[in-house]
Amino acid sequence: MENKKSNQQRLEEYLVGEKGYLKSDISNGKVIMLSGKWGSGKTFFWKNIIEKELIQNQTEKQKAYVYSSLYGNRTLDKIEDNIYAQAYLCSVGGKNAVLSGYEKVKDFGKRFGSFCSLLDVSKLVDGIDDIQQKNIKRSALSYLENGGIVCFDDFERKSKDIDLNDLFGFISHLAIELDCKVVIILNDDVFVGEEKNVFSRVKEKSVSKFLKYEPSIKELFETIFSNEKYRVLDEHKEIILKTIEETEELNARIYIQVLDNLVEWIEKEQEINDDVLRCLILVNINFILFHTICNHKVENIYLLRGFYDIHEKYSNNFSERGIGENLKLLSTFQDYYSKLKESIFSGKEKPEEKRKYHNNFLESNLKNYESKFLANKLDISKDVDNKTFQKINKFIETGILINE
Repeated sequence: MENKKSNQQRLEEYLVGEKGYLKSDISNGKVIMLSGKWGSGKTFFWKNIIEKELIQNQTEKQKAYVYSSLYGNRTLDKIEDNIYAQAYLCSVGGKNAVLSGYEKVKDFGKRFGSFCSLLDVSKLVDGIDDIQQKNIKRSALSYLENGGIVCFDDFERKSKDIDLNDLFGFISHLAIELDCKVVIILNDDVFVGEEKNVFSRVKEKSVSKFLKYEPSIKELFETIFSNEKYRVLDEHKEIILKTIEETEELNARIYIQVLDNLVEWIEKEQEINDDVLRCLILVNINFILFHTICNHKVENIYLLRGFYDIHEKYSNNFSERGIGENLKLLSTFQDYYSKLKESIFSGKEKPEEKRKYHNNFLESNLKNYESKFLANKLDISKDVDNKTFQKINKFIETGILINE
């Protein structure tokens, strides 16, 4: 029986497969929206899998491939100038210019009319200084028209100074007037208020195809782990993936930070075994999520501090005292949170003032309780001696690893 293709494999085949949408000569003038949750690795997937295929394909076709992040661009003029500049680099330098264009062309302060003065082409392509502005414009447009590909990333992070109607107007111009293929990468859940209404209304008119990027933890991990810099971790790949799956976190940025710290730990010849690596990964993820460090080892993973000592000064230490609930019965933090709420408001003997105090304390320290729940639930220091555990804590908290 043939294995079912994953979400990422289906997207890759649809976009850049043998008969892929973006490689086809008959699918010009379309706008694709590729959406996914924050941190799911949309940009990583695009830059490391899709883009590599597109650059070679567009170079052979003598058409532009342009990648434009909207983050940090405060005007539509600047976005337009960046796109035309990259297209021009494609027209004069082929593959080398395409590859260098994204890194070297970042800032254009004026409109297209002063293109020559804005582009320091003398450092990129010989002889450009003598080309008149109209020829530059013609070259850029020729590489965009009828088959150029323009990718807008970080769409939801656009400046509030840029009107969505105007932005979609420019996108429609690229697709309809210039016959480009346009791809929009975004998390479409972040728009609020009037912008959400405008976005919903305009996207239905402008977008031809909606795609969803929904990788599994394993799939996202494999994509990131393929980077050559992580080859030192190859023999530990199984425990790394298994531990990440324990946390159920799907976030490319978290994976990258964890893998980078593991590389540093191993390269500095620290103690290495599955238990230590598991502990380091869990402490790291816990710190990323909640910005807390659990200072003491777990003695009883099934007991968690409740409200019996809530009036005491809060610490991030694990505690053997708790509400007496077996964490095996509390599968999520929401379950635990409900038990804490119940412990606050149950019992007639508790004064109302004390209940309010305990409830305010819970709400004010919610991240700390989430951290404590995760640490105990996963037993993050399991089979690791206290000295090593403290060393891992210091490394993750300070970013500094000192050989002792």
